[in-house]
Amino acid sequence: MFSTPGDSRTWLVGLPCRSDGSRIVWLYYVVGEAPDSAEALCAAVRLANSARERDARGQVPVELDRAEVQRIRQHILGDYVLEAC
Repeated sequence: MFSTPGDSRTWLVGLPCRSDGSRIVWLYYVVGEAPDSAEALCAAVRLANSARERDARGQVPVELDRAEVQRIRQHILGDYVLEAC
């Protein structure tokens, strides 16, 4: 049983990028108020592509073809769970 509704609008989006050309590093963004997983992904990509984020990772691009999007829900007892989308 969950205390957050099934249509929770909070998402965890993982975007991979390659550091030093080979090692995969995952960047995770919590996106609130997105109506669906597609909008959550778009919001996370906008954040990842901001000048500040790109500068922080040395202009390395994120790999959108391997993105992961999960809905964040809270169990009635307070635990948080991730639902794959």
